Amino acid sequence: MRFRQIGTTEIEASAVGLGTWVMGGWMWGGCDDAVAERAVQTALDAGITLIDTAPIYGFGRSEETVGRAIRKRRDSVVVASKCGLYWDYAPLPPNCGELHCFANDAGRTQTLEKYAVYRWLRPDVLRRGVEDSLRRLKTDYIDVMQIHHASDRTTAIADAMGELEELRREGKIRAIGISNANRAQFDEFCAKGVLDVDQERYSMLDRRIETNGLLDGCKEKKASLFAYSPLENGLLTGKLDPSRVYKQGDLRLGNPKFSKDNVKRVNEALDAIREIARRYNLEVGQFAVAWVLSRYDKAFALCGARTPEHALSHAAAGDAVIESEDIEAVDAILSNFGLVDLR
Repeated sequence: MRFRQIGTTEIEASAVGLGTWVMGGWMWGGCDDAVAERAVQTALDAGITLIDTAPIYGFGRSEETVGRAIRKRRDSVVVASKCGLYWDYAPLPPNCGELHCFANDAGRTQTLEKYAVYRWLRPDVLRRGVEDSLRRLKTDYIDVMQIHHASDRTTAIADAMGELEELRREGKIRAIGISNANRAQFDEFCAKGVLDVDQERYSMLDRRIETNGLLDGCKEKKASLFAYSPLENGLLTGKLDPSRVYKQGDLRLGNPKFSKDNVKRVNEALDAIREIARRYNLEVGQFAVAWVLSRYDKAFALCGARTPEHALSHAAAGDAVIESEDIEAVDAILSNFGLVDLR
């Protein structure tokens, strides 16, 4: 497993990180907490030290699962969590932030169960959110604290960044990040403090950060990229059955990326890529993760896992370096299938 420096901090973490959205159950059709804890522990045993979570993942459930799983190994784990999305600060006062809607790639809003979720970056609310995460994770510091969505029209970025910098000075967080940002927001956060991480969606199929300036921004500021969905929610594993029926509440249900025809087309492209992956002794899904890591020397790939077997498989990608000619060959294959998204 390769280790990389997070931003310009002294923190080093495994290049492959464990993403724990699925461990919250919500929007993923449920999850077994005991199995999820074993998945975290298996990831740690396999050399993964970076664990990424968030309060909104199951409305606190994911953070609690991570907290239980790492309680005897806290010093060897780099914990990344998030702030800025809230559902439980009721009753919510007027002008309490921006109502947040979760939507899939088809634009269909996901069920919010009984909660209304708000983006709220007001300094005192961010502090309360961090304190709640510390409690759920059963720790007295969080290594990387990221604003889950970089915008809230009710709060100035300078105020939000100022509070995170104060939390860093107090030792409650060690590094600062943002997520789901645009380049203008990225630049403004950098202007108001030291930004260590930008977490964005990035995969062989979704390369928007290559054209919207965010990847360039990370390189210019020496900020780390936490790439989420490097496997496109399982689509790039090559193991999805085109006829699979997704459970109610699964974010893939009704998403055109997971239509029978599109899954079939992706699988055909992956069959061609599989020959390249074998030269690296990788499965095609592992190769997709290694591809992300090969695009930037401060990139980390956050791979979701529901089971110990998934976590173990992801770890194998952490030591591979994909040669430039093979990256070009993959680009040609994906282009031939019309699968590269450079929006």
